[in-house]
Amino acid sequence: MGEIRKRQNNPGPGIDYSELHIPDDSHLGTGKYTLSLQPNALISKKVITGIIINKPIFQMSVNINPGPKEVPVLLGKADGSDPISQKLFSLPQNIGLAGTHKFEAIFEDWKIKNLTLNEVRLIEK
Repeated sequence: MGEIRKRQNNPGPGIDYSELHIPDDSHLGTGKYTLSLQPNALISKKVITGIIINKPIFQMSVNINPGPKEVPVLLGKADGSDPISQKLFSLPQNIGLAGTHKFEAIFEDWKIKNLTLNEVRLIEK
């Protein structure tokens, strides 16, 4: 019944850090995945992808698409199977592309519950 906390600094283009937090290692399908973007990362309007994999048990990805203003989130097992849960969220139409942004994907019992941007809940498409 231990806690899992894994943080990566600069894990990919545009990402300052990513962090996975699972409060109870006997319930791997419940926790939070955070992506903190580097300043002005959205200005280029390129897709920014955060992914965490622990084969074959756990895989989660958050893909920030500033062009169409969409953020698909996928959660599942890293065993080649289809995602267990996937949701598509909308970025706010008036999102400022400059500055820093922090996304938090909350999941419970292998289901994506919600996604926040700077602590504001995003709307599911």
